[in-house]
Amino acid sequence: MSEALDPRTKLQSMLQPVNNFHLESSETCLEILSAVLEEKGEKDVVILSKGHSAPAFYVMLHEMGLLSDEELYSFADIDGLPSHVIRGLPFIEVSSGSLGQGLSVANGIAMAKRMDGEEGYVYVILGDGELDEGQVWEAAMTASHHRLDRVIAIVDRNYFQLTGGTEEILSKEPLADKWRAFGWEVMGVPNRKEELKKALETAKKLGGRPKVIIARWEV
Repeated sequence: MSEALDPRTKLQSMLQPVNNFHLESSETCLEILSAVLEEKGEKDVVILSKGHSAPAFYVMLHEMGLLSDEELYSFADIDGLPSHVIRGLPFIEVSSGSLGQGLSVANGIAMAKRMDGEEGYVYVILGDGELDEGQVWEAAMTASHHRLDRVIAIVDRNYFQLTGGTEEILSKEPLADKWRAFGWEVMGVPNRKEELKKALETAKKLGGRPKVIIARWEV
């Protein structure tokens, strides 16, 4: 059954019965989630701020043996997997839904860890369309001001959002320069698992300021 399928085919298979719910934005999140979940330590926190990519997260859980075939294909059923991730699922400590909130929550968790003397990184996965939300940039400024170097953001730079291309709806470029202007360490890599893992390892070695990895989707 689905365990014989590669992750992308598995994703397509599970979403076909629900009109391909956010298929493209989930596809571009597969490599990011795979890299982050492999790098995640016991005390780390993962926030899927672009919560509509929940299907990609469920595919990763299935790949890890944490969801059965039946559970995977229950996506969006009344009693099945929810359309956005919620607390109680493996690795999920923060429910998602409204876009733009994940980075603010990541800041709060990182600050609490610092105050409590706890270890651990906070990974937050953002959509590039999500960057239209002003709260993201308020949070970016806050993270820089407080030197929250345990916050590592990953932007899924797939160049499209729900209603069209990102540069047509609200231009994001020069995206790397904008993050740098807000005081962040910036890395840009292709959206491929091994490249992302290398970037995450580098990010963890850099201190003094928050880090963002811009994961460029290349067709």
